[in-house]
Amino acid sequence: MAKMLDGPVPQGARSVSWPWYHHLLTSELTPDAKKLLASYSRVSAAEVEAHIYSVRDKAWGIFPWPCVGEFWFLSFGLAKHPLYKSMVLPRLKAGHTLLDIGACLGQDLRKCIFDGAPATNLYASDLFPEYEELAYELWRDQDRLPPCHFFADDILADNATFTSGPIMTHLGPASIDIITITMFLHLFNYENQLKVATRILRLLSSRPGSIILGSQAGSIDFGEQALKPPFHRGETGVKRTVFRHNPESFECLWREAGQATGVPLKVSAVLQAPADLLAGADSSFDTAIKKRKRYLTRSKTRRLYFSVMRT
Repeated sequence: MAKMLDGPVPQGARSVSWPWYHHLLTSELTPDAKKLLASYSRVSAAEVEAHIYSVRDKAWGIFPWPCVGEFWFLSFGLAKHPLYKSMVLPRLKAGHTLLDIGACLGQDLRKCIFDGAPATNLYASDLFPEYEELAYELWRDQDRLPPCHFFADDILADNATFTSGPIMTHLGPASIDIITITMFLHLFNYENQLKVATRILRLLSSRPGSIILGSQAGSIDFGEQALKPPFHRGETGVKRTVFRHNPESFECLWREAGQATGVPLKVSAVLQAPADLLAGADSSFDTAIKKRKRYLTRSKTRRLYFSVMRT
């Protein structure tokens, strides 16, 4: 069993009665998602909703992540980052490489291609190999994004397995200029976050200015938080926790990872303004997102935007 998952799918997790399994598309089908599906994927307006429901339910069958039930694969998290237009896109157009870790159905890569980035320098990785074909089914772009650009890999596997795995063997150490980890690091406790961070730094290019960026669930008060059912216990019955960061604790995490790997870093992190969160909108992006019942939401939850740059 992959280390990212310490057991099989929890009993009852695939039930569609969980509140984060959204039965109807409402605000999730934003103008941006409609535009990409129509112009990039050539999905007609008449079939778009049925197309999305079909893909979502197949993804739910692979693993019932709450983000899948909530249609997060229609949310282009990288494009919401403050550095997307000013840094990421210009660098990609200039030939820099990008790896999306925890890519799910590859929505961020497709947005980059739609915005003018060459597909030849874009790569994606996720735990489940089934996501590759399902992403092609969703975006209908096998003619534009080569299949050799997706790697089914477990970034928390033991060192020998990870070193001999597809990311390290096909891309190699110090090979990637831009690494994006949107809504990914918050899946783990602090110990595993540190392990992920050091693995990512092994992949990051040695060129100064190479960058890791993304967003995730953060919190005003940092610390371990117990997961809700049905994901609250591992296979052995041990309670699962995830670590929620504020900007200060997030900087400490990467400072520790940088010291462990000998990589000098400049870390920037900011919590989303509470007014934006309560309005259900991400700053400077779609304002059509409405409040829905979400798995990760708590009273002190905020979106944490970050960048980690090699100096």
